[in-house]
Amino acid sequence: MRKATHSDMEIINELTNMAKAIMKSDDNPQWDEAYPLEKDFYTDIENGHLYLYELNNEVVGYVCINQSQADWYKQFNWPVPIDNAVVIHRMATNPEFKGVADKMMQFAIDVANENNVKVILTDTFSKNKRAQNLFSRFDFKFIGEHESNEFPFDKNAPFYAYYKLID
Repeated sequence: MRKATHSDMEIINELTNMAKAIMKSDDNPQWDEAYPLEKDFYTDIENGHLYLYELNNEVVGYVCINQSQADWYKQFNWPVPIDNAVVIHRMATNPEFKGVADKMMQFAIDVANENNVKVILTDTFSKNKRAQNLFSRFDFKFIGEHESNEFPFDKNAPFYAYYKLID
């Protein structure tokens, strides 16, 4: 894993387009022509929050990891303090390479451990079964759902929020 740079935008766009195509085939409109955009990734890169997974010198996945929580997380009765939580955002992989999402999830856990953070938060669209299965494999707990008319959560179905305690 390494931090992304502006020179990585071409592969980031390719991975994003692969993810959008898979989501579309899964009848999951979480990502579309309006989100995520290059500007979202430029912001992630500028802030040092976008990480790339490389296999044999080829970028095969990315994940955004920071401490920025969606405002709607405040509506939940979290069973743990979340003030200092690590948050997993945009993640995509090249589908030709299996196990990459798992490696990036483990990296997020390692980031939390290295920073003495005891909880990781994330969310996904209710139709994103792939992400939900990934979260389940890593023992993330479902905390609740949120529906919104505000971009980028305006999908006519809820988003699900999750947390994981780090030992």
